Amino acid sequence: MKISEFLEQPFYYFNDKRSKWIYIVSAVVFSHVFLIFFQPYGISEEMSNPANPTFHKFLFFFSIAISTFLALGLSQFFLRQVFDYQKVNNKKYLYWVLFEALLLLAINFGLSFIIPDLGNDFEQELNIWFQLKMYPKVLMILLFPFLGSVVYVTITQMQSEIQQLDHQLKNFKERFTKPDTTKQVVFYDENNQPDLKLNLEDILYLESSNQYVLVYYGKSDDVKKHIIRNRLKHILLQTEDLPIEQCHRSFAVNLLKVNSMKKISGKLFLIIETSDSKVKIPVSKSFSEAIKKAFEA
Repeated sequence: MKISEFLEQPFYYFNDKRSKWIYIVSAVVFSHVFLIFFQPYGISEEMSNPANPTFHKFLFFFSIAISTFLALGLSQFFLRQVFDYQKVNNKKYLYWVLFEALLLLAINFGLSFIIPDLGNDFEQELNIWFQLKMYPKVLMILLFPFLGSVVYVTITQMQSEIQQLDHQLKNFKERFTKPDTTKQVVFYDENNQPDLKLNLEDILYLESSNQYVLVYYGKSDDVKKHIIRNRLKHILLQTEDLPIEQCHRSFAVNLLKVNSMKKISGKLFLIIETSDSKVKIPVSKSFSEAIKKAFEA
């Protein structure tokens, strides 16, 4: 997928409470782990400075936790609704990340009036140039939990979707009785002449190849194929009352023979297991909803 196409896709990662909390908690945890273990931006000198008591060090990291929690909580649960930033594309949401870093910096600055910073150099913090220099540092720290949360939410959503589809697939198969699966299916060629007769339970999938359709079927634990001179769309008209659905421009599959569904590199595949191999049938985006609805029917 091109970057331009990705940027135009909808940003759906933080649309529910659970994913928002994952983002907020991961940002609080990461900021502390990063600052405590690496001690960048002069923190190392302040931590080793005997003039800073342990309680002040605790207050410093506590203020970071509070400001991060308040900024992201306010942003995700209130401001996104106020500014109608719930349904936007990835490109537009990047501007919101920039805003969140600015909001975090502003709240952290406000807390410094209550909780003194390490070094007790409050006059320096009032300098606008000092705050501007802090902004890219805050943004960089925020980017890691943001990207990590996006990846985690994506993986969990994919797993949940696959589990749901597998459950629907199981229920779909249970609705078909033995007489249904042994039903005779006749495929006709372009001259409307019978070309191939199979039991429904033997048909695996169909593959389009120019003016021809390859019918893959199982016989005696072997996968065989038969070539019919016809177009895939005409073949599908012959089987429209059967659980044979088009899932790709070049493929149609017997849903009764699908064993599972997997997402590989963000793409959905229907898995058909034979005696000696696993066949991965691609599902294009234009047919994915139709496949899901077929399992729900």
